Amino acid sequence: MEFADMYAKFGAEVTLLDRGATFLPKEDKDIADEIFKVLTAKKINIITRASVQKITDTGSDTVIVQYKNKDGQVIEQEASAVLAATGRKPVTGSLNLAAAGIQTNQRGYVQVDAFLKTNVPHIWAIGDVNGGPQFTYISLDDFRIVRDQLFGGAYTSVLQRKPYAFSVFITPQLAHIGLREKEAVEKGYAVKVATLAASAVPRARILNNANGLLKTVVDSGSNKILGCTLFCVDASEMINTIQMAMHAGLDYRELRDKIYTHPSMTEAFNDLYALI
Repeated sequence: MEFADMYAKFGAEVTLLDRGATFLPKEDKDIADEIFKVLTAKKINIITRASVQKITDTGSDTVIVQYKNKDGQVIEQEASAVLAATGRKPVTGSLNLAAAGIQTNQRGYVQVDAFLKTNVPHIWAIGDVNGGPQFTYISLDDFRIVRDQLFGGAYTSVLQRKPYAFSVFITPQLAHIGLREKEAVEKGYAVKVATLAASAVPRARILNNANGLLKTVVDSGSNKILGCTLFCVDASEMINTIQMAMHAGLDYRELRDKIYTHPSMTEAFNDLYALI
């Protein structure tokens, strides 16, 4: 999605082939629908249930992508370039893990326990190589866990890791932490939900980027924030405020009633949480 959005902003005609039946199935439908609307408005053609069969280099600065659509029809799409987003694999070939007796899983990731220890007692594995969340800041947090084991700190296990945010750098940005509405309901929570159009935020209009939607989920009993999804300009910064509030166990009204600088995107929390 990030590259599709980037190339579209460069002026390219972009087609995104998604083998899944539903666009962004992990997200709540209202968020996924809003992202779909914004991306397709940029002339990004999103095709779901597309099964790529073959990619052929024609030798004349074009490639032909052959795929089956949802009806089983074989479609040929001509393109100047193809980006295959097929996931990641660990780069461990030069580490000679076998010589140290370190075990890896079927995908090649180093196997670790909750303390990030490998099967060899004096060796830990941190960062992407251990198959955990693929984020730079998780690598930093892995370091803290190992550091505290070595020097006597209290933070020694991934089981102590609190909910963390992530961001997808499309325009506007998508950021999320905690439970989505459907996840909270599935877990049995009684929830209060609020959504706010990004166009209602003065700062978004000033930045001429008023697309998007803000959504939050609150536990009806405790008034604590269970999760938040922000699809708006500066979402990657705003989500850190939500993360701190969740880690501190704050009542959502603390965010609702705070005084924020104006005009800022963070003051959207006044209006978003006022809708609970």
